[in-house]
Amino acid sequence: MQIEGLKVTDYIKTEGASDQLMGVGTSGIKDDKKTNTNKELKALSVDNAYYNNKGVMTDEDFTKEVKEASALGMSTVDKIKNVERAWGEEATEKTREDGHDPMDMEAETLITVVDEIKMNLAKAGADISKMGGLSDAEIEAMSGSIAQAVAMTKGLSDTLPVEAQAYLVKNDLEPTITNIYNAQYSAPVKAPEETSDEDIISLIELVEGKVNSLIEQIESEDVKFARNPVPPVELKNMVATMLKQDVPVTKEHLEYMVQLDQYEKPSEEIIVSAISDILAEGKDPSEAYLIEGYSLMDQAKKTFEEVMGMDVNDLASVTAQRQLTEIQLTMTVEATFTMMKNGIDVNTNDLSDLLDKLKLQETNLLKILMKAETGEKTDSNVNLFKEVMNEMAEIQSAPVAAFGRFSNIGMETFSYVHEVSVSVTAEYSRMEMTYEAVGTEVRKDLGDSLNKAFQNVDDILADLDIEATEASQKAVRILAYNQMEITAESVTNMKAQTELVGRTFKSMTPAVVSEMIKRGNNPLDMTMNDLKNMAENIKAEMGSTSDEESYAKFLWKAEHNSEISAEEREAYVGVYRLLHQVEKSDGAAIGALISQGMDVTLRNLMTAVRSSKHTGKDYEINDKFGALDEMVVRDLSITEQIEKVFLTNRCRDAKEAMTPAKMHILGEDIILNMNPDEFAQAMEAGTTTSEQLEEKAYNQYVTAQLKEAFESSEEVESVLQQYNLPTTANMITAVQALMQKGSSLSKDLYGRAAKLQENQDMDIEDLINLAYQRFDEACHSPEAMKEAEEVLGDLAERVMKSMEEMEDIKSIDLDNMKLIIQQTKAIQQMADTGETYRIPIAIDGEVGDMNLRIVRGQQETGLVKMAVYLQQTSTVSTTFRYEAGKVKASVECATAETRERLASQADKLSEYMQEQTGFSFTFSFTREAGISVNDIYNWQLGNFQEVENRDNEIQTEALYSIARSYLNVIGEMF
Repeated sequence: MQIEGLKVTDYIKTEGASDQLMGVGTSGIKDDKKTNTNKELKALSVDNAYYNNKGVMTDEDFTKEVKEASALGMSTVDKIKNVERAWGEEATEKTREDGHDPMDMEAETLITVVDEIKMNLAKAGADISKMGGLSDAEIEAMSGSIAQAVAMTKGLSDTLPVEAQAYLVKNDLEPTITNIYNAQYSAPVKAPEETSDEDIISLIELVEGKVNSLIEQIESEDVKFARNPVPPVELKNMVATMLKQDVPVTKEHLEYMVQLDQYEKPSEEIIVSAISDILAEGKDPSEAYLIEGYSLMDQAKKTFEEVMGMDVNDLASVTAQRQLTEIQLTMTVEATFTMMKNGIDVNTNDLSDLLDKLKLQETNLLKILMKAETGEKTDSNVNLFKEVMNEMAEIQSAPVAAFGRFSNIGMETFSYVHEVSVSVTAEYSRMEMTYEAVGTEVRKDLGDSLNKAFQNVDDILADLDIEATEASQKAVRILAYNQMEITAESVTNMKAQTELVGRTFKSMTPAVVSEMIKRGNNPLDMTMNDLKNMAENIKAEMGSTSDEESYAKFLWKAEHNSEISAEEREAYVGVYRLLHQVEKSDGAAIGALISQGMDVTLRNLMTAVRSSKHTGKDYEINDKFGALDEMVVRDLSITEQIEKVFLTNRCRDAKEAMTPAKMHILGEDIILNMNPDEFAQAMEAGTTTSEQLEEKAYNQYVTAQLKEAFESSEEVESVLQQYNLPTTANMITAVQALMQKGSSLSKDLYGRAAKLQENQDMDIEDLINLAYQRFDEACHSPEAMKEAEEVLGDLAERVMKSMEEMEDIKSIDLDNMKLIIQQTKAIQQMADTGETYRIPIAIDGEVGDMNLRIVRGQQETGLVKMAVYLQQTSTVSTTFRYEAGKVKASVECATAETRERLASQADKLSEYMQEQTGFSFTFSFTREAGISVNDIYNWQLGNFQEVENRDNEIQTEALYSIARSYLNVIGEMF
């Protein structure tokens, strides 16, 4: 029972009710009287549009409602700012673990990844409250609404006066920063004078029964609305206060008054967290709640705790028990939050409905992360991805004995391997046998029993003349589980089969599996051999696990580890490069050593690879270290071929797992005396403290790079949108670098290209002149120019791949080369979408870039703009306006000297251009201070009517012939 609307003025007549409570506070901030529409979510009924005629919510309609999580409705700029705010070191770490490179992911995807990662971290019990939080320094540096919200909290008192409490309750204002601020400064200093204590006492006596009933109801419901329990006598006193303040007495108002009475100003850390939560809801920072339990994130946490606190044994039906178990494995705070944010009822009383919604929420996130190049997001792709990842997890959790059921696992399909693995798992379960799993280290509780059961493994291996490594011991155990004959051949074969599956699954990160499916492949139908090869190839070329990215990461760690000397650093980098070269040659050096009966140590491999590199021949390594004689390599036996493949795969494992910190513990001599299997095993061992610090420092470095990129200027963001460039950190940085005055793209790229083995007879000017000639020949159609730009990109990729084989390479060199590659990608996209080109030039020993843009008009009209910056000339920008065979050329020069020099050649220039094109030319020359080659990207066309029709061959030939002719005379002009 409630005392609905009960207030003093209902019983005691007053004169001239005051309106001052409805005014604007002294802060000048308008009162927010809107209630939180999500505070009490409206339940979805069977009549709701999201349900079919059977009362079941349809997947299609639900997915439309949930849509794209926090990226919903954001502009590109807002997405970028959201990432800048919310991304952190934890997100970088998890994204890289999944095989993604956060620097190469678009803002929309990064926002989704933040949500997904928070879900996973919350599920793992991690504290996500600080993710996306703001440090004191960041708060001080902020401007706009966030800074205003934080500044407002500085002026709040530690508690709320009763007048401020009443102000909030009477005006239905929630405890947000703005509302509490206004309540503190706008509430009346004292209660209305006409309301005396006697009036209040009389009124309470009059309605005492109703008040007592209300208090009993609150107590019986055990509503935890306050920080501390409130005795009935204090509740009655609170009712008296409400009446005195002319606050209508209802159950909700009384609960709210108690909350406000117990209010204490939150710490700055809690305030920052509250602002982060409200930003995730897409609201203004000043709407952050200063009392716990009001934000959607608080409600999501409460709902999550409620579900996790349910006991499956309390449920009557088996179906309900199964549903709760699956919900508890699936549900996270962030998944709940996202549904609430989109107005979806999270009803913990209907487990079936809740489970369906959670599954659809997971699918929605995967759709964003698996968006194909075309932008299409298909349910079939998402379902296949989930099936592959689930089956892989089931194989990894199966008994390792399952490997003994295959004579050649590499020729079996992934689906069949899964089928057998599930069958073997069922066998062990029926026999209630504990087992050693495929994808995990031997459990501690199995360690003693395994040692007892397989005490003679090392003796068996010694008799077979096989080194007792972990891989060999595991192979013997698998053979023993299946009561198979243990021979040198069977051990070697089993060891190779185990490694094949292990290598495949190491390469099949979520990013790699996603990319496979987006390329149209079905991993379920592929043989394990094909799956391994494809996974490794994709892994080597994309994301955080690409060859170039892994090498850059290793170099960075080696350079920033203060415990490692310069000599050690050089040695460890040398080992990395050795493993890369062995892998690249498909283990040729390993095969050569095996054929000669030599130990396949890293030291011997290094000697063999160096000798082969210098002479182009195969060599025998005799007992004298370093003494080499020419040899003829004999054919390897089947067993030796299997061993070669196994050790080659272990080289890949070692390269992926090795870190400078762990290598420092072993030392160079010990490492070089190991074979690839031993070295990989040492690198795959448990993570050390120094290694954790090393990894954390690198993640902080990447995070700082990403955030710095997303602080880009509006000019850069405009170019991204204009040319439909992806809003990745790498692309933003690349465009920013392209737009810098004196951009050194051509100088950097062709300078590095000149060092390649294939270009030993050419210097940088020779290479640039060849490129310039290629563009000159291509300058007759957009298709040919696009191909010329693609050649530029191919060259950048070749240079990058060669850098792993070059000595004295630093991480900064790889970073610069990655930037160049991104710049060439941007240039190719600009050529494709906006007929804007970047042409390398070399004049009087100076290397630079010519920017060219073609703009098409209606019928026989068009514009051509060409701009170049060189130290000797500064910026020169030329605009050609073509119309029906006549061309007006306007040349703008940054310096008077350049203008005079070019103007003196005007007649000669006009004559030459007319001779080349057949059009009549008139030139004008002006000096314009502050002009930039970047003006070509944000070109203000004035009244010129631009069209996108590329089918007009006459117009195309005219515009490109103007550009081609101008390219031919650039050298003479300067």
